[in-house]
Amino acid sequence: MKTPQRNIGIDALRLFSIAMVVLGHSGSFECSTLLSIWRMPLFFILSGFFFVPYGRSLRFELSRRWETLVIPYLAWSVVISLVVIIVKWSEPTDMLHHLFTGWRGGTGRSIFWMSAWFLLSLAISAVMLRYLERFPRWIAWVVGAASILTSRLFVYLDRADILDGNPFVDVPLRLGISLPIIFYLLIGQEIRTRVMPAIEELSVVRVSSIGIVLIVGPLALAKHFSVPAHYMHAGLFGWPIVTPMIAITVTIGFIMIFATGVNRVIHASEFLNRLIGRLVRTGSTVVMFHGLVLLFVHHLGLNSSSLSDLLVRFGITLTTAFAVGLLINMSPAARVLSGVPRERPLRVTIAA
Repeated sequence: MKTPQRNIGIDALRLFSIAMVVLGHSGSFECSTLLSIWRMPLFFILSGFFFVPYGRSLRFELSRRWETLVIPYLAWSVVISLVVIIVKWSEPTDMLHHLFTGWRGGTGRSIFWMSAWFLLSLAISAVMLRYLERFPRWIAWVVGAASILTSRLFVYLDRADILDGNPFVDVPLRLGISLPIIFYLLIGQEIRTRVMPAIEELSVVRVSSIGIVLIVGPLALAKHFSVPAHYMHAGLFGWPIVTPMIAITVTIGFIMIFATGVNRVIHASEFLNRLIGRLVRTGSTVVMFHGLVLLFVHHLGLNSSSLSDLLVRFGITLTTAFAVGLLINMSPAARVLSGVPRERPLRVTIAA
């Protein structure tokens, strides 16, 4: 089976990845550790999936990441700062603390900047990987893999009271985390060049069946053996080799399902094609804005640990964040807040 050049199923998987980020921030639930094993690696592996090796100059990469990631980060940081000032005006000390830690990043960052590190870490990782392309490819692999092991060493030394914190995390803006992320970007590239051609030669049923096995099997083993999860923001990458391999295998499983079965379903609907194309361009807005929505929902009283409240928080936050993203992308603020060109209003055609 041959898939089209633009696989809309992979775009749908990108939306699913963002949704899982929001779900992870909506609260803890039974087996939430299993979600944390793969949700952030999925996000960065998919970023690597679309990172064409040797396709751009370093200068172009810098310009591109500045426009699509750094400017939205800075713009949303200004918006978040205004929210903090309004909400914390009567508590000046607390207000200044949130503003300082929010803009500084690193350990102890303000909750208002819940997921902001994603954008900067991705931007810096992409630029570093582009720079490393001037060397033999194995150099980039060594940098990425060694950085994961180094972060693990820092965690061990911190827990042994030899270090005070993880230097990768403590550096302002969590810039150190960008180094281990290079590994996941490389994995994404390898999946696109090595796995996707094999997927295209198989039937939808066979690929989807294999994909399900690749998701369920490793997660069942992870639960049985209590494999620790990824908490990248804290410099935690689980067990060496084991946790990353589970995340990679699960990601391949999702790609197999979305690139075939889901892709076929979506291609049957022109409206779904256009809607997913629109939604996938709201990523920066959803990443930066969903934290504010979650805090507001908590403030309204939907803050219990029950599964029903968690699902309500998740549904409200996800829907609101994507809706706001669509509206922003149809406004003059699209370039600044989303890092994409302004789009025309989405038209819905109703058949007679």
